[in-house]
Amino acid sequence: MAPEALTADRLHRDIKGLIMRGHFAPGLPLTVQAMADEFGTSISPVRDALNRLVGERLVEMQGGGGFAIPAITPRNTHDLYALHADLVRAAVKNANSFDGVIAPPAELIEGGADAPGIALVTAEFFGLVAGCSCNIEHFDAITGTGDRLAVRRLHEGGTTRQAIELATLWNVTKSGNKSAIRSAMWQYHRRRLLRVDDISMAASQSGRR
Repeated sequence: MAPEALTADRLHRDIKGLIMRGHFAPGLPLTVQAMADEFGTSISPVRDALNRLVGERLVEMQGGGGFAIPAITPRNTHDLYALHADLVRAAVKNANSFDGVIAPPAELIEGGADAPGIALVTAEFFGLVAGCSCNIEHFDAITGTGDRLAVRRLHEGGTTRQAIELATLWNVTKSGNKSAIRSAMWQYHRRRLLRVDDISMAASQSGRR
């Protein structure tokens, strides 16, 4: 692989990580030259990395070929949580077993996780659930939607409550009882759907402007 391709791969990982950790404010224009200066590289790999992120819907194209972080609104927050709920429901339905769901991490049980830590563990959990489905497309669909929810997950509020809720959901899923899993998953998503205004407002005010 050419050095520039390696640079674009690294930049893709680094920029994606910053976006998912809420480093950039929603709606913020991304200037290719400024980002190239910040990362100490040329324009070409930055543009390649941003184009990949456009494909993942973590970055938007603007008129004239520019880029921006997508805005966060109550409508798109609702739609993302609703889509995630539908995809997870489908994955649960198509799973023969939940043996791939390992025990929840210790920091979740012990209550020491902060908001970024809980967001990471949430992504890990739903990735495990998606991996149990017999339909291999569910994994990419659920993890991709989860990536787009990452900033919102940072602002769901109440880390202690979130940790307890996720640990409970994790253990219910690990039990393999599909009826209980479906009910618990729906309650998890319903609580977020009822709070889309608060979550989207907090998330939309975050990040570097």
